[in-house]
Amino acid sequence: MKWYTRIIAASLVTLAVGSVGGATPAQAKKQAKISSWGWQSTPWAKQYVVTKGPIYKSLNLKKKSKTKQKIFWSDTMYTLKLTNGKHVSYRQLAKKNGHLVGYVAKKHVKILKDSDHRSAAYQAKVKKAKKAKAAEKKAFTASERKQIATYRKQFKQIANTTKGMYVQKPSVKGHFAPGKLSAKYVNATVDSINFYRKMYGLSPVTADAGWNTEAQYGVATLAAAGKGLSHGLVGLNRPSFVSKADWQRGADATDSSNLSEGLTKPYDNILGYVNDGNNMTSMVPGHREWILGGIAKVGVGQAGDYNDLKVFGSHDGDYSPSTVAFPKAGVFPKQAAADTVWSVSFDHDLGSNAAKPTVKVTDDTIHKNVHVSEVGISGDAYGWFGTTVYYEPSFVKIKRNHTYTIKISNIAHQQDVTYKTKLFDLKD
Repeated sequence: MKWYTRIIAASLVTLAVGSVGGATPAQAKKQAKISSWGWQSTPWAKQYVVTKGPIYKSLNLKKKSKTKQKIFWSDTMYTLKLTNGKHVSYRQLAKKNGHLVGYVAKKHVKILKDSDHRSAAYQAKVKKAKKAKAAEKKAFTASERKQIATYRKQFKQIANTTKGMYVQKPSVKGHFAPGKLSAKYVNATVDSINFYRKMYGLSPVTADAGWNTEAQYGVATLAAAGKGLSHGLVGLNRPSFVSKADWQRGADATDSSNLSEGLTKPYDNILGYVNDGNNMTSMVPGHREWILGGIAKVGVGQAGDYNDLKVFGSHDGDYSPSTVAFPKAGVFPKQAAADTVWSVSFDHDLGSNAAKPTVKVTDDTIHKNVHVSEVGISGDAYGWFGTTVYYEPSFVKIKRNHTYTIKISNIAHQQDVTYKTKLFDLKD
């Protein structure tokens, strides 16, 4: 936080050095005068708690306040320069309404942390939580709230941290070594994938040790190039310290993987793929489809804020996936569904000449239609799906605790799809 400081000449005021420096009156035999004083102020006030010592009514430090209050607001601290060369600092204290209470020695006051139950921030958080809980109770049935509680419990069990993420840290500058992720980090990534797959009743995936190695080569070569993302490393220049063999391993890995940049924590990476709102190449939610598709194993790689999630190679264990609607019917985390395209991925091919279907989204909570754009159809087979219908509901209309009816009609060789989804906040 930036501090703004000014020094202003002040009229000479006689002060007991003991009173200024913290000594008792009996110890203060000598007198000193203020030669100048100044202040430091922050753009906004914070809460402080007085731990000891008197609160003076004014900066001449003579009259003491009788207040019993210990918690105050402050955005200003005064520094007094005495004629004997010493400097002493006093923090100005005020009530919440801005009424001045007085001044206390800097060493006798400390900032009140937001986590302290006495702080305004903590009390505001409690109030907000109560309001959110009441709104959620109104929006969802008892059985839905039970399901939400289960999802939240499962989410909290995911070790979404970078602490201890490497067994061997990658080297991507001057010398190349792909590094190796810890089992904890890999497992947290797999847990994050299976968290969403379980919502859909899909079989869990596992991490393949060989694929982990390849994914680490993929992500390390991306980080060594340092020029963003590229499947197959196409368009990137091989640094001189990366061998041709290592570069080729990286190219092969990135050609069969979900890739991302900017996130480092396991769950955050997977949420990014599931949401797929930052897809750089297409409106088709291909990253999402691999997470929720017909795969049985993955490979996990991370170097800095680059991620490589290997999702296909040999078809060992892969299968034709079930039809998947996103967001799913029933309750679903808003964080995954916000600011992105929604979709229905079919397990069969609707045909290359299939016409665009009609999509209608209705907000049942407020009884209004949601504007839909970017309706499209794709047969790119991400996740081994046959055909994907995707569409973009108006971002600003997608809200937590709201129920949406989705109807997709005029689908080639397919019955209409109609269902309801109810969005909740995963972080209670």
